Amino acid sequence: KKMATAGGGCCLRPFSCEQGLLSRPDGSAAFLQGDTSVLVGLYGPAEVKVSKELPDRAALEVLLRPKVGLPGVIERSREQLLRRTCEAVVLGVLHPRTAITLVLQVLSDAGSV
Repeated sequence: KKMATAGGGCCLRPFSCEQGLLSRPDGSAAFLQGDTSVLVGLYGPAEVKVSKELPDRAALEVLLRPKVGLPGVIERSREQLLRRTCEAVVLGVLHPRTAITLVLQVLSDAGSV
């Protein structure tokens, strides 16, 4: 998202990413853009319930947790967008009949989520 500068022009908010912050997930990262920050944990590949099993690839589940309260319609919509985006880059065909879970926790939201 762009923001106005003192000179009237536009610039992107500074972006940074740091990996390996959490010890329990199989992978983790923190993403910061301006004053917005999101912490992400990746779990898997792991065993999956038969009802969610895909014979040709891993089932990818994305869970977006807001800063406060329970996930609503907006979070569910963003989860689907993130899932479709991540499916394009996750090598799920290497792990058929498993699950990969991506959990995103919004720590602060200054308009970049």
